Amino acid sequence: MTDVRLNVSEEIGVARSGEVVVCGVPFTAAGLVSVLVDGAVVPSQELWRRAGWVGLAFPVSVGAQASAEVVVRPAGEAGPPPAVTLAAGVSGLSLTTGVVTAELGLAPFTVAVPALGVPAASVVLVDGDGVRHAAVVPVGGVTVTQAGPLLAEVELTGRYGSSWGFRARLTARAGAAAVDLCVGLVNDDDAAESEVAAWAVELDTGPVATAVTGVFGAAHRGAPPYAVQHRGEGHPRGIFATSQVVGGSDWRDASDPDYWTRWEWAELHGRQAVNWLVAQRPSGDDVTVAVHRFAENHPSDLAVSPSGVTVRFWPPDAGALRLTQGAAKTRQLRLTGGDDRRAGPVLDSPLVPSLAGPAVPGYLPYLPERYPNLESHIREELSGWYQSGQSLGFHDFGDSVQGITTGPRTGYSANNEHDALLALALHHLRSGERAYYDSAQAYADHLCDVDLIHHSAHPHEIGGLRAHGRAHVHYVSARTPEGPVRTSIDTGHLWTEGLVLFGLLSGETRYLDAARQVADCIVGLVDLGWTRPEPGPRNSGWPLMALTAVAGATGSPVYVDAAERTAKAAVAAQHPDGRWLMRLGLADDYCAWQNAVLLIGLARLQALSPSPEIGAAFEAGARALLTLGRNRDGSFVYLSRFDYRWANRSALIREALALAFDATGDDAYLRAGLAGGSRWYRPRGAAAALSNDVAEWRGHLPFLLRAHEAGLLTDLPDAG
Repeated sequence: MTDVRLNVSEEIGVARSGEVVVCGVPFTAAGLVSVLVDGAVVPSQELWRRAGWVGLAFPVSVGAQASAEVVVRPAGEAGPPPAVTLAAGVSGLSLTTGVVTAELGLAPFTVAVPALGVPAASVVLVDGDGVRHAAVVPVGGVTVTQAGPLLAEVELTGRYGSSWGFRARLTARAGAAAVDLCVGLVNDDDAAESEVAAWAVELDTGPVATAVTGVFGAAHRGAPPYAVQHRGEGHPRGIFATSQVVGGSDWRDASDPDYWTRWEWAELHGRQAVNWLVAQRPSGDDVTVAVHRFAENHPSDLAVSPSGVTVRFWPPDAGALRLTQGAAKTRQLRLTGGDDRRAGPVLDSPLVPSLAGPAVPGYLPYLPERYPNLESHIREELSGWYQSGQSLGFHDFGDSVQGITTGPRTGYSANNEHDALLALALHHLRSGERAYYDSAQAYADHLCDVDLIHHSAHPHEIGGLRAHGRAHVHYVSARTPEGPVRTSIDTGHLWTEGLVLFGLLSGETRYLDAARQVADCIVGLVDLGWTRPEPGPRNSGWPLMALTAVAGATGSPVYVDAAERTAKAAVAAQHPDGRWLMRLGLADDYCAWQNAVLLIGLARLQALSPSPEIGAAFEAGARALLTLGRNRDGSFVYLSRFDYRWANRSALIREALALAFDATGDDAYLRAGLAGGSRWYRPRGAAAALSNDVAEWRGHLPFLLRAHEAGLLTDLPDAG
């Protein structure tokens, strides 16, 4: 086993001292792991092992906008003694970072941090009838996920009253004067839609004399009560949300001395508040409260009173919060001792390592010297993706809506089309650019909360992903051998590969847990006889990819068995000429793109569980794609109906062609994928990118690698 080399860069201009980094590293050697930072062994904590990766936590000290080199290798020297502990007591739990201790109460749920002068923090919800509910956690709702030495974490599940689910995670990192509280709200009521009037975390800090916050990057000190209100009113899509400070008195400038020399650049961000507030108390013991993505999860408030601080995840004056059945939302805050105006930026931008080499084989490496125009085009896609709305507010953060302004699909969500999350994770792995990681995390969080169905009156939906629709819901009838079912999910919209990969590289287990829920849903659908090539081949292809990804990450044979049953049904529906047809209007039709999705799924299963029948079906389908799936001009058939004569731009066809080349060695597949040149790519400057556009790269990158290795790849033409 060779060393795994990482690079940790500080990108926002805040020096970090002993910050505990959590990440996943591709590492197959057995036994203990040794971590070196800038050549010196540091303590490390192994969090998990799966699919050839290991989850690690280790401290890194790095200067502002500087970098540190990290090496992970098989067992070496032991680090310093543990500093983080977690203990269970009669009344609850306690976590200790070595600097501060957090005490948890369960009924009702509270977090006390005496060293920070916070005797209690409680999570409350006001339902649509105005009834106030405190979160309550039963004893059986506590799960310890990590217990030190560098990371201690406990997860909790419970309820707000009888109608809403509650979940939380408390995290302590060694040596930190802070604890993180992640809070979730789940609509597990059987009503199609339910209302919340307000949702907040209330911190009893004791008397507060003054508090510091800011707008435009300038800090201001004022006397409470006042609230920093953040709303998405600065742009119709909410990209530049606005903040205002309401209330307070005796305001004074508390910003950096050189603020006035650079204020105009801050104004170009839109009128955004900082995501932190420092409560200054007569005792001199200050407390800083920071809210993760405060400026992007609008509407939200950060309020201070003479007796404490309240984080309003949904403010009461914002109107009713309506959540569809099974939807959820997760928010995070950090409590830090002292006046720490860097706590908020660090919470939003923790240190994230990038791998020094290709982490996932099979995808084009980052080669800007050889393909400068291609790499520039990829980065342009990222810019367009951000313009489409990474900040769409409380409901849609990390997602986007379709660019449709008229007709019945106006306002429909774009969802995680074609697994855009996978493409974003691949971009980060190959380039190391932080923006890809942040965008992937935003998308993954939204997928885990809003797209994933946490509860449903239709049991077969639980764990599935919503397929488009207003507010992410659009109910239709689907056929099964047992008769029709009413559902808002579509087997052509179930993706897990991005969740699995991002879970591995981030080190966070919640993403793999979500992927497993999707796979469990698919297993249930297979048992219903639903997952089959109807209405189109993608309805078997995506489940095959989803099941094999989770099977590879977990080793569970349950998912392999469901994938094999799905493949058997798909192979039985294949036509003698190798094609799979789909019903469109009054006639069966051929769609090269949907055939490609199924071919990719079959190839994934063949790699995991080889079968002569699947191999033969794949090769026949690939040949049909090459010989029967193209128009006279060489472009691939989307659908042969006159109103679907699109010039091909679906890179999933390229992904299938790459896999066909792997299986046969015939470079005709590569040449077919190279034909058409720039026609394969989204035109430059063609408005904001949607998830479909970003997801194209999941298909381009494996194809381009094969073309590069075969000496067939050339750079894109210069944009000028």
